[in-house]
Amino acid sequence: MKTTRRSVLLLAGALALSACSSTSDFFLGKDNRPAPKPLPAASGGAGATLLWKHKLGSGGADEGLALKPATWGGRIYAVSANGRLYAYNSDGSTAWQQKLGNNISAGVAVDRRNIYLGTSNGDLLALSAADGETEWRAPLSSLMLAAPVVADGLVLARSIDGVLTAFDAANGSELWRYRIKEPVLSVRGNAEPVVGGGVVILTTDNGYFVVLDQRSGLPVVEQRIASSAGSNPVARLVDMDSTPQVGDGILYGAAYQSMLFAVDLQKGQPLWQQEQVSTQKDIALSRDGVYLVSDIDHVIALSRRDGSIRWKNDRLEGRYLSPPFTLPDGRVGVIDYQGWLHWLDGASGNLIGQQRLASSTADVPALVLRDSIVWQLKDGNLINFRPE
Repeated sequence: MKTTRRSVLLLAGALALSACSSTSDFFLGKDNRPAPKPLPAASGGAGATLLWKHKLGSGGADEGLALKPATWGGRIYAVSANGRLYAYNSDGSTAWQQKLGNNISAGVAVDRRNIYLGTSNGDLLALSAADGETEWRAPLSSLMLAAPVVADGLVLARSIDGVLTAFDAANGSELWRYRIKEPVLSVRGNAEPVVGGGVVILTTDNGYFVVLDQRSGLPVVEQRIASSAGSNPVARLVDMDSTPQVGDGILYGAAYQSMLFAVDLQKGQPLWQQEQVSTQKDIALSRDGVYLVSDIDHVIALSRRDGSIRWKNDRLEGRYLSPPFTLPDGRVGVIDYQGWLHWLDGASGNLIGQQRLASSTADVPALVLRDSIVWQLKDGNLINFRPE
């Protein structure tokens, strides 16, 4: 959690006022998730084949990190929290590995030249995709927890003090900065920016979505989406820490303990808001659906058109589910705390298959490739599997 002296005092007062609330327990390190339901039976035969698995080292879960892999040119790049960077070929063989000499707080992003990481020292690090050698290093205003984003020759790094910085991907020179208006108190974590169409899109910890000109960093749109409510600072948290998704010119996102929403980017106006559900995890899209995992591990589907709830599945309640992912064949996948992959039918929400692939869940979305799926798990394992 990003704190100042004032925020600590406010938090202490808020907890005194609402010590029995689930939100307060969250900040005290208590887990109000219900006890895990027994492993449910699935009605179908959907499964998966594990292709390969590698132990990367520290998974970063104890530090509250969400490290994720990236791919370019048929290689898969992943990093451990204790600073080991790996490049794997598609068959799982190791192309190279590097010991970086720094602990890692965020990553990875990759383009045809470089791999980009955030270090625990508050630097943005660029390393050669060919061999992992350092190309350049740039200081940030503070630590970053969201993975950097690279697009159109820019690397965008969002640090926890509310500064988004754009760097030249070729040499690390700083191009512009934008300071996000941060609340006094917020949940630890940040959403990654979204880049496309000449703009950079941000969701903020005070309930705004912001559109910046990609070349200058100047704001084009700044609009509140989620409004805070409640009798104390904790109850008024509306952090938008899950990375938004864009489809067909519509931005879909989630606000902590508040709602899901859709924004028409061309008009800069909200399309719909669904206040009956919320999530801290990344969401997933299909052609006509928005999928999320709630804070008590219900898997929920909304209509992309109007945000109405299409179905809820509570059979995996309390099983510490990952963010969901979708496949073109209509399946929705999640992995639970015991490493069971669960397939749900995207249209009905029915469980249609399961396969045990590991012994841990994931905090980050799966990396869906053409023929397989790569996932970095909380225990530091990187797995690659093929849907069946």
